[in-house]
Order: sequence, then structure tokens, then C-alpha cells
Amino acid sequence: MNHPTVDKKQTWSSVLEKIKAKITLDQFATWFTGLRLIKFDKHEVLIHAPNLFCKEWLKNNYMDIISSTINEATNLKPDVNFVVEGEKESSKLDSPVCHAPVPKSVEKQAYVNKNYTFENFLVGPCNRLAHAAALAVCESPGVAYNPLFIHGAVGLGKTHLLQAIYLQLQQRPNQYNISFLPCETFVNHYISTIKSGSWDNFRSRYRQSDVLLIDDVHFFANSQSSREEFFHTFNALYSQQKQIVLSSDCPPEEIPTIEERLISRFRWGLIARIDPPSFETSVAIIQRKAALLNIDIPYEVACYLAGNVSSNVREIESSIVNISKYASLNNTKIDMNLVRLVVHDSLKERRKCISIEDILNTVTKHFGVQISQLHSKRKFKSITLPRQIAMYLARRLTNLSLEEIGGYMGGRDHTTVMHADGKIQKLKKADRNMSTMLRKIEKELVRRK
Repeated sequence: MNHPTVDKKQTWSSVLEKIKAKITLDQFATWFTGLRLIKFDKHEVLIHAPNLFCKEWLKNNYMDIISSTINEATNLKPDVNFVVEGEKESSKLDSPVCHAPVPKSVEKQAYVNKNYTFENFLVGPCNRLAHAAALAVCESPGVAYNPLFIHGAVGLGKTHLLQAIYLQLQQRPNQYNISFLPCETFVNHYISTIKSGSWDNFRSRYRQSDVLLIDDVHFFANSQSSREEFFHTFNALYSQQKQIVLSSDCPPEEIPTIEERLISRFRWGLIARIDPPSFETSVAIIQRKAALLNIDIPYEVACYLAGNVSSNVREIESSIVNISKYASLNNTKIDMNLVRLVVHDSLKERRKCISIEDILNTVTKHFGVQISQLHSKRKFKSITLPRQIAMYLARRLTNLSLEEIGGYMGGRDHTTVMHADGKIQKLKKADRNMSTMLRKIEKELVRRK
């Protein structure tokens, strides 16, 4: 059978995009962004991995998905092999009982983005406490705010701050043994250690750290046995006054299935919340991100993006990159007409997934009221609050106009919707319980889709 000639770079890019769609963003960022293609033909795909642990992990956990995706993209079934620099020096890692331990250098090679510095972190009212605490940790590891627990929604800068701590401490003349890794890696390393039995290596790997930085600790909700191991690791480090910094998409008490003893320990230090940026902060973030990417974005464009793109900082950066690419491909300047054209489709796609019916059903179920009560003219607090929350969520999660939202809420006019939106925004800022409740409802809406 004759196979077409493979354009290796283009095909490999296509394979990576397909893999990215099949796994989580954290998994892709951890294990695939550092790979480099060496060879790609119908007989063999040879990939350079950044380190031995990454190579072994890909072979043991992702080989099936890599091979099947290559076959899907090319209709070929080549052998897939990995290579790293200095591999001959690591014969012990090739044995079945010794491949579990993680080399100390793996964090900075596989996980850390060198652009995630304190200098590149834009500080505003939404993140000032978390930023100040992270700086304090760098000044006095193990003394100031231990542990430091940073939480907030996806894409607001938690990982940036953890990596900024790592990079800052790496520059110190007195060398610290720093471990930075996603929680998923800790859990997976624990699972592989069960198979290999290398418990001394596993425990010394983490308990000899001067600073332990673990991202997305809510991942522990999925693994009781690894939580037990982490509990003892936490105790060992804390008793030695070693610094622990953790991040999560929710506060400790909201992590599902987590034990009270871990919640208690997470609260021994400082809990710092990162909120979505205000409009003004979003504008500043857009301008800073554009400058870092050497992209010229007019102020009116930055304002438009701040008002229409998600407050998720990652999505903001993605929108800026997409706009820049579109402008470059079409050889045109970045202006309002171009931005509206590029952003419109992504906004429509993002918002069409959640309908006003979804919002009404979820809100009424949460508060134990009827949809007919939300439509009514009654102004009891037990009905007014869920009605206002439904309007607030509709403003953010659908592409309906103010008039359309009012129509769904019993024929109310657009000023009522605006008032409800403003009221809930103020309550969210002033009342942590309100913020927590809104986050739960939004998570429920996303989970259903």
C-alpha cells in the first residue's frame, strides 16, 4: 500500500492539537508542551523529551493516545520512540523498579514558564493580598504565611504566582531545594510508586524540599490514599518549618471529600483569594499582555475586550493572540472592526452552550422556588434574590440582550435587569458567602453542559 509523503512539522502540529482536545489543559501543558519532534515518517516518529521522567511518564501513560492520534491524523502506524539528552547515564531509570522517582530538575524543565515572574504579574484590588503574601514567602520561606493557600477561579493567576515564587527563590544565592508540580503529578507519582514499591525514594523526594509548591490541590478530591500520603508529607515539612504553598480553584472547605484534618492544616497559615479582575484591571491586563507579546492594541480595543471577553486571564491572552494572528494573516491593522469580527464568533460559541432555561432551572432548584415565582411581580426577598441572580448569570453566560433577559423574567424592562446585575455584583464583592454560592451555581451550569 502506498502512503502519501508526510509533512512532518505540519502533521506533528496537527497531532498535538488533536491530543490537546482529548486530555485536560493541565495534562497537555505538563507533558506535551516541552516535546520537540526529531523525525516523522511512515516507519518511525522520534520525539525529544525534556527529561527522563517526562519520557518515562509519556511511555507509561500516554503511548496509546499518542499512537492512536498519529494513526488518526495520518492513517499510518509508525513506531513511536522518545529520546533525551544524556540518556546513557540513566540506565537505572530504565529498570522496572526504578522509573518512579522524579529528578529534582524536572519541575523547572517541565512545568515552569519563565515569563511567570512577579514583574509580569499585574496587581489590582482583585489579587493584591495573594501577590503580597507570595512576595512575603520569598522574603522569609517557612516563616511568613506557612502554609500559603491561594484560591480562585480558573485562569486568574494562581499558577503564575506559584511559578513567580519558584523563579524568585531560584535566583537566591543560598540555594533552596524547591519542588513545584501540579497536584495531578503528585497523585500519579504516588500511583506509580504503589507499582514500583519505591516508597523511600517517593517520600524523600518531597519531604527533603525546603519549599513545596503544589498547584491545583483540589485534584486530591479524586484520591483518598494520596491525600493520606500528602497529609504526612505536609506534617513532616511543617514541623521542620519548610515552606508550603498551595493553589486551588476553591477554598479548602469546598474541596469535595477532603478530610477536616487537611482543611485545618491548610488554614494554619494564610488563605488568599483571587477574584476576577474589575473592568479597569482587565484593561490594564490586556495592555500589559499585548506589550509582552509586542502587539499594538489601541485603548478603545482594550476597553472593548475588557467588556466582552471573559475575565479569565488565559482567555484574555488567547483572544489577544488570535487577534494578532488574524491581523497578520490579512495584513491589516488592529482596530475595532477587526476585533469585533474576531471576537464575535468566539463569544457566540462560548455563550450558546448555556441557555436561559438552564439558568432558570438551576437557580430555582438551588433556592427551592418555582419558575412561575421568578416571573411574578412579588418582591419577597426569598424570590427577589434568586430572580436577580438569574438575571446576573444570564448577563454573563448567554448572548441575550438586556431586553431579552427581561422578557424571560416575566416581561421586565432592561433597566430592571441592569439594576439586578449591579446589585448582585455589589453583594458578591461584599459578601464571601454570596461569592461562594455564585461560584457553585456557575460550576453546576458548566458541569451539566
